[in-house]
Amino acid sequence: MRSDIRRAMVAVFVARTAANSGLRVVYPFLPAIARGLSVSVPMLAAIVALRNLGGLTTPLVARIAERTGRRRLMVAAMIAVTAGCALSAATSSFAVAAAGIVVVGIAKPGFDIPMQAWFGDRVPFSRRGRVIGITELTWALSLAVIVPASGFLIAATSWRAPFVLVTLLAGAGTFAVLRGIDSDVPHKREPRPLTLTSPRKLMLAATVLFSTAAEIPFVVYGQWLEGTFSLSVTGIGLFTLVVVAAELSGEAMVAVMSDRIGIRRMIIFGLVISAVAYASFSLTGDSLVRAILTVAVWIAAFEVTIVATIPFVSELAAESRDRLLSLLAVAIALGRASGALLAQPLYSVGGIGIAGGLSALCVLVALFLVQRAGRRVQFSHGPPQRG
Repeated sequence: MRSDIRRAMVAVFVARTAANSGLRVVYPFLPAIARGLSVSVPMLAAIVALRNLGGLTTPLVARIAERTGRRRLMVAAMIAVTAGCALSAATSSFAVAAAGIVVVGIAKPGFDIPMQAWFGDRVPFSRRGRVIGITELTWALSLAVIVPASGFLIAATSWRAPFVLVTLLAGAGTFAVLRGIDSDVPHKREPRPLTLTSPRKLMLAATVLFSTAAEIPFVVYGQWLEGTFSLSVTGIGLFTLVVVAAELSGEAMVAVMSDRIGIRRMIIFGLVISAVAYASFSLTGDSLVRAILTVAVWIAAFEVTIVATIPFVSELAAESRDRLLSLLAVAIALGRASGALLAQPLYSVGGIGIAGGLSALCVLVALFLVQRAGRRVQFSHGPPQRG
């Protein structure tokens, strides 16, 4: 691996851990944060849904990258993550804290799109699954580092603690990007038009569906753990270690296996196992052991799906990676926003079982779309795509 790639991966590892933490600390502690801001959980969940629409801004990000270069966008995004978390930590106003949460939601895909396209242009497709899989380990690491600590700190201090931690980490991430990724300002603007072919449309639609499916339990699992198993915020933080282990397993599977067995096969495998896991939520009852197993399988399968989707989609439009990856971020944002809006009503009506049932249905439709897209794909370079 080239030295500039290794150096960039270290920088991305630090920065993306911070950006992911800015998103992830909200989910398990929705009740605690809502209490601290004196608002209802559904009201805060609505802000999470609005935050998730931040991905809708990414087509603009792709066009800016063509003019300014990708590193500048990564730096700007990390500054925004730092500012957003600092804003939420420094206020008692729900409106101001909500604004900070939304800023992080806009900044996160603003970092990911140029980062993924940067690696896409420099890493051959035959090794891209491994590289993207390694960068995606930061999703699990953010949960491992920040959320358990946040559970203890919230109990000892206040709901502000997670936002303070992420502010400090995001500042370090900004510095890491400045030092670790070489400037790539283009000598001239080169627009890269994108045509939405059938496989590209099918993959985007599938992404909306499996993102919706995942967001539904993500939003309500904190309430589920509190209400069904009487876990405290500290207990939820510790339970999150199960999620971390599952995520690391899924991401590691893609990093180790995808370049050997085929990226599309990894996506299909993840979707099939996801459907089984979502359907199993109705069988957990009041058993914490069954709940742990179901959550572990769900998370691992979702990580396999989303992490394998990124390099697959990046190769569907080699001539315009930024633009198609930006649309992938839009699809994820629409899915997450839809899931966040559906989660509370579903949970209120039928608990985790009904929520999981709808998620399973979404994933089965996504599986059908991915299979159709795969039959129409022929990559123009790199090793033959198996799957």
